[in-house]
Amino acid sequence: MTVPDFPLISVVSPVYGCRDCLEALVDMVRAAFLDSGLDWELILVDDRGPDAPWDLIVELAGLDGRVRGLRLVRNHGQHLAIWAGLAAARGDWVAVIDCDLQDDPAIIPALHAAAVKEGVDAMVVDRGSWSDSAFRRWASRTFYRMVDLLAGIQLRNIGNFGIYSRRMTDTLMLFDEQEVFLPVMVNLTGLRTGQMQLDRDERLAGESSYSLRRLVSLAIAIIIRFSDRPLKLSVIAGLLFSGLSALISVVLVVAWSTGAFTVPGWTSTILSVWFLSGLIMAVLGVHGFYVGRIFSEVQNRPRILIEQVTGGEDP
Repeated sequence: MTVPDFPLISVVSPVYGCRDCLEALVDMVRAAFLDSGLDWELILVDDRGPDAPWDLIVELAGLDGRVRGLRLVRNHGQHLAIWAGLAAARGDWVAVIDCDLQDDPAIIPALHAAAVKEGVDAMVVDRGSWSDSAFRRWASRTFYRMVDLLAGIQLRNIGNFGIYSRRMTDTLMLFDEQEVFLPVMVNLTGLRTGQMQLDRDERLAGESSYSLRRLVSLAIAIIIRFSDRPLKLSVIAGLLFSGLSALISVVLVVAWSTGAFTVPGWTSTILSVWFLSGLIMAVLGVHGFYVGRIFSEVQNRPRILIEQVTGGEDP
């Protein structure tokens, strides 16, 4: 096997709704590594976006052999598309970047240098400020707060942009969950991670596919998948309702003793409803958490399906 003269950096980019960015992405990645002392490849993962980018990906791969394309059978979502790219990456280090060019590919060599200097297995990016609308910024902040509050996972302002060592990438590939989320799973590996703060540019083309509804759905998926805090909160809620029923019982007993209630059995019925409702919430929280998690895992369906790859490789 031929050993490359320079470290190979694989750049993975999931492609959805940003066909118009792809030529600029290839040009900017090529320019980023010019005179850097690093070799590179760019893996474009077609996540079956509405603008059908596959023909352009094939064309770009034909013009430069360092550009490779993967076409998924259907839309799998951003993070599974990233996982497909990570699995296909051949590099000593793997960089992940969105295709809309809000993150500058020119930073990748600096991320690699910083990771090597600090001796870490990942250098992730705190996105600082970015140029989206006020609503989009509010939605993103709400997403991070939900994950922090309900899952105890402090992502702060960390996105997918970053660079990951071969050891980190191979470790990530050991996770077999049906649902994946790169920033969280990087933390779960336990490998050392550094951080660099960089502001985001305006999106070159297209719009974010993450509406408020999708951000909320993603937050719920992360919370359920990676934390048992909702399970504990459901038990606490059940105990609080039971405690509340005890307080109300005092009020009802006093009211009954003063003759305010004259309907036989009303007090005992109300107390039973409140108390049992609290217990039911706790029990359903326990069972719902585990049943939902087991259901998604035991189906044993293939997580990612690849239809085509560029260069005549076996998908």
